Amino acid sequence: MNRRETTKQETRKLILNAARRLFHTKGPERCTMRDIALQAGVSPASVVVHFKSKTALLEVALYEDIERNIVRAVATMPQTAPLLDRFMHIAQSMYSFYDSNRELYRVLIRDTAFEPKGENPYLTRQLQEYLRFFGGLIEQEKVLGTIRPEADAQIAAASLFSLYFSVLMEFLRNGNMTVNMALEWLALSANQHLIGILLQGEETNGRCA
Repeated sequence: MNRRETTKQETRKLILNAARRLFHTKGPERCTMRDIALQAGVSPASVVVHFKSKTALLEVALYEDIERNIVRAVATMPQTAPLLDRFMHIAQSMYSFYDSNRELYRVLIRDTAFEPKGENPYLTRQLQEYLRFFGGLIEQEKVLGTIRPEADAQIAAASLFSLYFSVLMEFLRNGNMTVNMALEWLALSANQHLIGILLQGEETNGRCA
């Protein structure tokens, strides 16, 4: 890496560190790119060169914190527990993490969840890695005989994530909902999903009932 590239990386790091401090203390909606530039000791133009928008900066600034929490959750997950217990362990870790600053993470998810594909590469990659990981757990359960062998692991992983995400959205929107309340709702939803709601013999083979 030449001197120019080193300087660019150092400037980017200054911007990210300043953004993290301001996002956590002031909140993303109450700070501007100019505020971040001032905190970082760089020009506003330098911030825009590295990050085209505040949403892009918000994503990158918070991505590493989220990633570290996911790694801790996976590392402490009980390896021999039932699938639902392992799923809930990760959910508990993530909901508790988001509870540390609900407003900050509510804005992050609000501003990034429905961006066009490619606009939030860090969070997109994080989600893809999570779905692959949980799909792998489901494949393991199929080998153990606890899940039907014909079940599609990736669809199952995506379905469980959709339950996790829907509860997370309500949790971030509803200040009266505690972490335990969110977890109870998620556990009930996930358990019903894993058990199924169709009566035996009422399968629809992909058709609407």
